[in-house]
This record gives sequence, C-alpha cells and structure tokens, in this order.
Amino acid sequence: MSSNYEDFIKDGEIVYTGRVEGLTAYPGRNRVKLSWELVSDPKITLCKVFWNNGADSLSVPVKKTGKIDTIQVVVNNLNEGLYSFQVYTYDNEGHSSVKSEIAGVSYGDNYANSIFNRSLKSAKKAPNGKDIWLEWFGAAQQTAVVEVNYTNDGGQPATLLLTERFDNLGRSRGFSNTDTLYNYKPGATFNYRTGFLPGKEAIDTFYTSYKAVTP
Repeated sequence: MSSNYEDFIKDGEIVYTGRVEGLTAYPGRNRVKLSWELVSDPKITLCKVFWNNGADSLSVPVKKTGKIDTIQVVVNNLNEGLYSFQVYTYDNEGHSSVKSEIAGVSYGDNYANSIFNRSLKSAKKAPNGKDIWLEWFGAAQQTAVVEVNYTNDGGQPATLLLTERFDNLGRSRGFSNTDTLYNYKPGATFNYRTGFLPGKEAIDTFYTSYKAVTP
C-alpha cells in the first residue's frame, strides 16, 4: 500500500503552520485594515499579506504569547477598488500555512465626490433671543455625523456634533430633524459639514465641504 503515496512524500513530509482565524477586512480611504487571530501554533513567527495577485505584499513579524493573539495591519496607498487579500503564517524554518483569503474595499475620490452635505431647511432665532433653532431635511444613508461650528455670545468657538440616535434596545431612531445652537453670537455665521462612513466598520470618515449659513 505504501507504494501509492511514497512518490508524493519522497522529499519528506509537508509541514504546515497554523492558519489565521477570524480574518476581517475594514474599508478605509485609500487603505484597508486587516485583522486576524493566531489561535494555536506556537511556532509562528511571521505573517505575510499578499494582494494584486501576489504582486504586492507586506510582512508582519509575530511574537506568540501562548494565548489567542490578535494581529492588525493597515494596507496603505491603495487605489480605489475591490481587493482580494491572502494571509499566510510562517515559522523560522520557512514552513507556511494554507492561505486565508478575504475581500476588502478601498474608497477614494470617486466615493468622496458622490456624497453631499445634509440639507438645512431653516435656521432661525429662538424666542429667547439667545439660541438658534435648526431644522433639517432627512439624513442620507451612510451619514455618520453632522459637524456644526459656530461662535457663542462670549466670542468663543463652539462645536455641535450631531449623530444617529438609538433607543434603549439599541434600535436606530435616525438623526433628529431639529437641533439647537445655544448662546449664539448675534449676527455671526456658522459652518457645517457632513461626515459619511462607506461601511459601518469603515476606519475613515469622508467629509463634505463646509457650508456657511447666516441665520
């Protein structure tokens, strides 16, 4: 029976290091963040990431702790587009694992040019004469934050960050359609912009240009 497989192991038994677990890709601006776990093999000393059909790669030295180790690396300087990443582990003798593979997206100018500032329906003085009431149209999908910069009545800069609201069960209630700029400096102009996340786990926020408004 041994004659059936002897030819395949004539140069010695093939040794593999442990493959990575939980490989995850997070989109970013001209970059992608990769995260994975090293669960078992204590011999692993190096990880390598390949993309562009193996034409590009980076090496990640590893020092195992004996526990589950989480490795995170950012692949920079990527053109906008979809990439396939392959991750291998290695030991000091050059033995490698089987590959782990995942797709990741890099966003860039095309995405940045597709987003628009949230529309403001009105900005008017509150009855107390001190505050400004803001009324908004609905927020677009992928909106992460609306940043409003203004000057208060003490002449100091102030920032209002508007984000998605959630109920006690963690369910989204969306963005509020009304907000208030408190103690607003009379006659001043405020500026606002909108930040977008191309994915919920994106590592970079894309911002529109500021829009100036005088109530």
